Amino acid sequence: MAIEPSPPEPVVSGLPAWTGHPALALGVGLLIFPLAKVLYLPAYVFNFLATLVHEIGHCVCAWLMGMPSVPAVSPAGGGVTTWQEQKILICIVIVGAGLAAAHTFRARKPVFFSILALVSVYAALAFSPARQLLPVAGGILFEIGGASLCFHRALAPDLERPIERPIWALWGWWMLLNRGAETALMLSSYRYWQSQRVIESGLAAGLTTDLEVLREKVGIYSPSPILWLVMALCVLALPTAIGITWVQRRGLPFGLGGDGAAEADDEGDDGEDGDFEVLD
Repeated sequence: MAIEPSPPEPVVSGLPAWTGHPALALGVGLLIFPLAKVLYLPAYVFNFLATLVHEIGHCVCAWLMGMPSVPAVSPAGGGVTTWQEQKILICIVIVGAGLAAAHTFRARKPVFFSILALVSVYAALAFSPARQLLPVAGGILFEIGGASLCFHRALAPDLERPIERPIWALWGWWMLLNRGAETALMLSSYRYWQSQRVIESGLAAGLTTDLEVLREKVGIYSPSPILWLVMALCVLALPTAIGITWVQRRGLPFGLGGDGAAEADDEGDDGEDGDFEVLD
């Protein structure tokens, strides 16, 4: 005779109701953002964290292109990341790891072909002069991607401590709005294409500095297309987080869970024990 499990006891946290509501938490984070900008401690903490994410982005993307790199962030503010010339062996190892992963997932055609496509794009980028682009762009990409990840955490249905939602939301808005505002300034006037002008406006000049590096290393002197691309990525950050959360709540598509889940469901339909473990 099966024993029905008792329902979980309601948890009384004593926290405001909005902390457990994802959409409201996003709104609260957005409302707190201007206040946090003018207060020294939160402004210092979030600026430092955003700079750390930015410099780590440069470093990770440089290593992906086979260029050894170490990020540096100052507690007094600001950061810098330099990288060496490409070590071709690093890129060969990464390509080999990608091909090995494709071989591992060869039975799952969507995953197999997705990995092969990624390896092909990576090889085309890493073994061409365009490899200098990714380390420079990595800082901005990590900031915007980090903002999207923060929004996803604020919306996550399985968040154990609801009070974290507005904090995650605030961090996401901090990275996204700072970078989006800097991009909008640069699109509005040529005078903001200098990092000192952006800093005088009260914003971080990460994008402006990166574009100066692009002019020096790659020879790109007309940043308008890049600015519009960055603005588009900023606009897509929150919808991407919402989409990932929606997919997460409904399970992974494309059969990424393997056949084990379907077999386990069939066992449950036959009236057998519903406890099972899916082995990938």
